[in-house]
Amino acid sequence: MARGFREQRKREAARRRLIVLKWLLLIGGLLGLGWFAYATGSELARYEVRQLQGQIGELEGKLTTLSDDAGAMQSERDNALARLEELQRQYDRDVPTGEARELLGLLQEQLAAGVSGERLRFLIAVAGDPMRCDGNAEQKRFIVQTGLTRGRNDWVGFAGNTIIVRATGQPSTSDNGLKQAWFDETKPVTVTFRKIDGSESVATGVLPLRHAVSRGGHEYRFVLTKAEVRGFLQVTAERCDLPGDRQAE
Repeated sequence: MARGFREQRKREAARRRLIVLKWLLLIGGLLGLGWFAYATGSELARYEVRQLQGQIGELEGKLTTLSDDAGAMQSERDNALARLEELQRQYDRDVPTGEARELLGLLQEQLAAGVSGERLRFLIAVAGDPMRCDGNAEQKRFIVQTGLTRGRNDWVGFAGNTIIVRATGQPSTSDNGLKQAWFDETKPVTVTFRKIDGSESVATGVLPLRHAVSRGGHEYRFVLTKAEVRGFLQVTAERCDLPGDRQAE
């Protein structure tokens, strides 16, 4: 009986050792798995860190490039603004405004009408010199042509008939709408000044009008108003010497 008891105790001890061994193996396996997971995780973390550091390096390089490009673009922008300001100053300096622009338009009209540039330069050069007029104003009147008028008093001559003045206008209308032979004094008229050489100049607008014609070293200044006689236009002309010693034909 004692022998059987000893055998039983041996079997219990072996079973306990087997259980302890199993636990040790399990714990060892768990520790091994934990170490492997830790090592793997650390390696993955180091890999990700290296990847992120590489990306940071690339981003820093791109940021440097972008910064350089931004500096170049800013420099180009500043240069463009400076060029624009210079062009604006040049435009303001070279392109006339106000009265200068109006005078330029008149010069262009005169050139288009055939007046020589030399003639225009002469007149501009002497414009500031004093002008002497003879003080003997001459007055004449003539009929303004409307397309309905008839007669021979449709022009007047000045400077020995070397300057012929004619005018056209719109016919006046009666209260019932019928056209009259005389011109409408409230509407524009067109007055033509023809010199003996065939050249012409024109004054257009509602009366009174002013106009000047150069002829034979003199300037003839005309004032155009409506005459006391209905349908007639009155012309007052004054002869003035062109200023300076120079004279232009």
